[in-house]
Amino acid sequence: MTNPYEILGVSKTASQDEIKKAYRSLVKKYHPDLNPGNKKAEEKFKEISHAYDLIGTPTERTKFDNGEINEEQEQEWQRQQGSRTRSQGPRTGRYSQSFADKFGGEDFFEEFFKSHRGKSQAPKAERDTHYQMDISFRESILGEEKVITLANGKNLKIKIPPGIISGTKLRFKNMGTQGSDELAPGDAYIEITVRPLEGWARHGLDLETEVPISFIEGIMGVEISIPTMYGPVMLKIPSGVNNGSKLRIKGKGVKQGLETGNQIVQLKVMLPKVVSPELRAAIASWKGAFDYNPRGPMDQKTKEHSTETRGEA
Repeated sequence: MTNPYEILGVSKTASQDEIKKAYRSLVKKYHPDLNPGNKKAEEKFKEISHAYDLIGTPTERTKFDNGEINEEQEQEWQRQQGSRTRSQGPRTGRYSQSFADKFGGEDFFEEFFKSHRGKSQAPKAERDTHYQMDISFRESILGEEKVITLANGKNLKIKIPPGIISGTKLRFKNMGTQGSDELAPGDAYIEITVRPLEGWARHGLDLETEVPISFIEGIMGVEISIPTMYGPVMLKIPSGVNNGSKLRIKGKGVKQGLETGNQIVQLKVMLPKVVSPELRAAIASWKGAFDYNPRGPMDQKTKEHSTETRGEA
């Protein structure tokens, strides 16, 4: 009598998951569709399938372990196999379907033969062509249409979608190297690189810019024109802002689908490059009347440390 445990290479104490795993592994190796014309592999596959029929489910396994499968049943299975081989249609459909049936209709043919199918498609991958394209920061935000000349001399119009990021690959089907009459052409892949733009940064859908203002504008407040990717807008800067303060311009970030980011404006308070005697005198006249400590009051521990440092000097 057939010993399914030996055929599947598992012990009698193996779990159902271990039996299933062993069966899958052997099917990958001996499936007739991966061994065309190999009669030994085909017979081995039948043997493996029958072994799994005997112990592949808890119910059938209990029957086998209890000796409810006799020699007459074994001989009947052999006769059925011979009859089925002569009467059924193409091999791929027969074995693939019987394999899937054992697992409740799961598409295991699709799962197990991905690698086999991948090998047959390898030549197509070799006919793919790859290109690099640099675009400006503005083009990456707004989108753009560009033209690239392919290796075969043809011009390809490329529509760059708004919000694209560096490293994105655009695929153009059948625009790669032409195959022979029997082989379809490969695909063309365009990898995008976004050139940085000084003063601008992207964080998700938000854009961040740095805008300089004078210390007088920071004190008094002001309304100034701010550049955005969609054109300049007026921004009201409140009185008393500090260096590094951030203001938000709603809806002027990256637009993708129904979502739109914002533009974050970081203020940079700038002193004049040259301080005139008149400005120095005017500021000196404020001293005493408008003094303030931007570092805040020092606590006692800080004062003691400051005193010790001066003493060591």
